[in-house]
Amino acid sequence: MTDYAASRQPQGVTAISRLADRLAAVSPPPSVLELTNPTPLPRPSPAVAAALATTAAIAARADQRARRSRSITGLMVDGFVALCSFIPYALVALGLRLLMAREFFLDGQTLISGPRFSQTVYGFDFSAVLPMQVRAETISTFATQYGALPVPPMLAAYVVSYAEFILPILLIIGFGTRFAAFALLAMTALIDVYVMPQALWTEHIYWGAILLVLLSRGPGAFSIDHFIGLASRR
Repeated sequence: MTDYAASRQPQGVTAISRLADRLAAVSPPPSVLELTNPTPLPRPSPAVAAALATTAAIAARADQRARRSRSITGLMVDGFVALCSFIPYALVALGLRLLMAREFFLDGQTLISGPRFSQTVYGFDFSAVLPMQVRAETISTFATQYGALPVPPMLAAYVVSYAEFILPILLIIGFGTRFAAFALLAMTALIDVYVMPQALWTEHIYWGAILLVLLSRGPGAFSIDHFIGLASRR
């Protein structure tokens, strides 16, 4: 019956079975592959063993002290970073926007003429000159001191005068903040390149850094841009 069952098996199964039997007959037993008499390693002398033990103990204590100091320093750094993370960017951005708006708005007030709007709130003076026209002195200044700009002096006088009135207001309310920051940054860069290169390393470098922050990070949560973004995502 067994011979009959074996004869009914596929030829491939029979061939694999015969190959396995031959490999088992050729392979040596596991005991032959193991080392029966391994060569023992020489034992260090008592003085060498004591020196090695002392060195290992010193290294272990030094590693423990270093690990403890690293952990304390790491905890202090992590705590400081976590504390700084509680400062909301909305407040930082609002402060930067107001700072840049004040700088450019006050400069733009000297370039224009028109009716004066006066308003005092809690002792703070919010008076401003409305830009009805550009002063003659402004056009003369752009024709002489700013004549190196790659823009006609008359056009540059009007663009800068009205830009320094409108763009600071956009920064204050946080509307089109990135556009306003980019425009003010471009104006500052043109002045530094063509008119006053020495001003780059005085106050203009700080203006550029602040405007780059607003350009890259945005106006923050206290802005019209933020609420427009929330409404558009709904």
